[in-house]
Amino acid sequence: MKIIVISPFPPYPPDSGGRIRQWEMIKCLSKKHDLTLAFFINKGDETILDGAFEGICSKVNMITHAGDTTPAGPQALPWPMRAYGVEPMRNLLTELAADKYDLLITEFIFMAQHRTLFNIPAILHEHNIESSIFKQYSKIPDVEKTEIYGIIKDAHFWKATWMMMRQYENKTWPSFDLRITVSKLDQIEMDSRCPDDKTIVAENGVDTNKFRLFPVNRSKKIMFVGTMNYYPNIDGALFMVQSIMPHIWRFDSDIRLCIVGRNMPKQIRDLGADPRIEIIMDAPDIREVAAECCVSVVPLRFGGGTRIKILEAFGLGLPVVSTAKGCEGLAGENGRHLFISDNPEEFAAAVVKVANDHELSNKLRQNGRKLVEDQYNWQKIFEAAEERMLKLVK
Repeated sequence: MKIIVISPFPPYPPDSGGRIRQWEMIKCLSKKHDLTLAFFINKGDETILDGAFEGICSKVNMITHAGDTTPAGPQALPWPMRAYGVEPMRNLLTELAADKYDLLITEFIFMAQHRTLFNIPAILHEHNIESSIFKQYSKIPDVEKTEIYGIIKDAHFWKATWMMMRQYENKTWPSFDLRITVSKLDQIEMDSRCPDDKTIVAENGVDTNKFRLFPVNRSKKIMFVGTMNYYPNIDGALFMVQSIMPHIWRFDSDIRLCIVGRNMPKQIRDLGADPRIEIIMDAPDIREVAAECCVSVVPLRFGGGTRIKILEAFGLGLPVVSTAKGCEGLAGENGRHLFISDNPEEFAAAVVKVANDHELSNKLRQNGRKLVEDQYNWQKIFEAAEERMLKLVK
C-alpha cells in the first residue's frame, strides 16, 4: 500500500510526544508499506534530518517555515490553522496528490485543511483535541498576564479561539474516513460531536526494548521532563517550583529537582539560579538523566491527549507522582502504579515518601513496568490500527 503522511512538523528527532508517536507509527507502517512524508520544518533545522529516513520512507518532502516572515494561509481559517495553509505547502501537496496513493494520513487538525486535495481514503490522526486545550487556556486565572504561544491575550480571545476551533473540528472531522485518538476520553468526546462510528483509539505507548528496567537508584534527585515551548509544560515547571518544592524541602531538604527539556524559555532557565534546581537543555538521551533520578514528577494542570513521559518512566522503572491532568487517559491506578494528587502539599508528601520508602518505590517500579509491557507496546498498538487502515483501502 502506498501511504502519504502529512504533518505540521517532522517526526524526527523523536524528542517530544508528538514526534515520538509519529516516528513509532512510521516505523511500524514502513515494514509493509511504501511511505511518503510531507511536513513543515523550521529554517536551519534541515540538516538534523540527514539520513534519518533511509530505509523507512521512499520520499521525504519538506517546506521550510521562516518564522514570522512566512505569510499566513487563508484568513477564513481559525488563526492557529493559518500557518499550515501557506501556498508552498498547498502547491507541494497538489503535486504529490497527482501520484497514485492508496491512503492519506493527516497528522493533527492543523493539516486537515489539505484533505480536499486528495481523492483517496483519509485518516485524521488526532494527538489532542485542540479546542479543549484552548478552552482550558480561557479559564486560566489572570490569563491576560500570561504568555501562551508567544502572545499575551485576555480570556475573551482564548474563548473565541476555543469556539472557532471547536466549530472547525465539528465541520472537518466528518470528512475523514477514519479518525484515530490517543485515549478513550478523546474518543468519547469526538463520538459525541461526530457520531458516525469512525473513531478508534490507538493509545500512546513505549518502546519496551529501548526503555528497559534500569538498576534501582537511591538518589534524592527528582525529574520533570517536557518540551518547554509548550505552555502546559511551562506552567507545570513553574507550579512545581513555586507551589510544590517548598513543601518537599520542608519535608526533606536533601531532595533536588532536575528540569529537562528542549526549547527552554528564559523564565525556566532562570529557575536554575537556585542551587537545588538543575536545568538540562536538549539532553541527548533522556534515559541517562532518568537513571540518576528516583522519581519522575508530572505536575501538569493543562493539556490534552496522554503523557508519553509517564509511560517511558514506567518502562524504565522510575516511580511517578502526577496530577490528575498529568496522567489523564492512562490506565495507571493511584497507589499501585503511581501516586496522583492535585494538592501541592499532598503531591510533595507523595514525592518524599516514594524517595525515602524503598519498598514502596520498588512496588511502583515493578507495577509500572508490567503495565507498559501488558498494555502500552508501540508495535502492538500500531499493528491493531494498521488493520483498520487496510480495511479502508480494501
